[in-house]
Amino acid sequence: MIRQALLAVFLAFMVGGFVLIWDSPPEAFLRQTSSPMDENPQADSYMTAVTSQRFSALGNEQFKLNSPRIEFFQGESAVNIEEPRFIARGDAAQPIRLTADSGQLDNADGRLDLDKNVQAEMTSGEGLAKLTTERLSYLIDSSIATTEQPFKLVTAQGKATGTGMKIDLVNETFAIQSKVRVTHDPR
Repeated sequence: MIRQALLAVFLAFMVGGFVLIWDSPPEAFLRQTSSPMDENPQADSYMTAVTSQRFSALGNEQFKLNSPRIEFFQGESAVNIEEPRFIARGDAAQPIRLTADSGQLDNADGRLDLDKNVQAEMTSGEGLAKLTTERLSYLIDSSIATTEQPFKLVTAQGKATGTGMKIDLVNETFAIQSKVRVTHDPR
């Protein structure tokens, strides 16, 4: 009699488990690939219509930053910047003007990362140079700008395109990494 009762309880559990699995939607058995926190984090605080300047220990202006909105995240040294307008002076002989659709400034690393529709204007001994690319990193303390993306550089003497570039503004040197195509127009 006890065996029959245990068998009946066991069969009831088996049928109940089968019905539960049969009626469950297929999504219930898939792993979650991302959590809601990963999708779009909300800023802890933000500022609008921002104009900011940073000075060196000697009192020289390192850069000036304008943006319609800057977002701050607690516990992080980086801030997200909408439509940054950045003018860097640093140790370079001439300032560099950087604009983009978005960016991230990390004060701890002294690094500005710009994304989407990045434009840079630099004045050198040969005149004005304009660089366009989709992503650019600028190291504030060393005045070095780099990109791994395709770019276009237009100067008074010609035009250069390629993929990957390093610009040293202190020494006024440009190093192009690959897929170089240059048109030179001596005047």
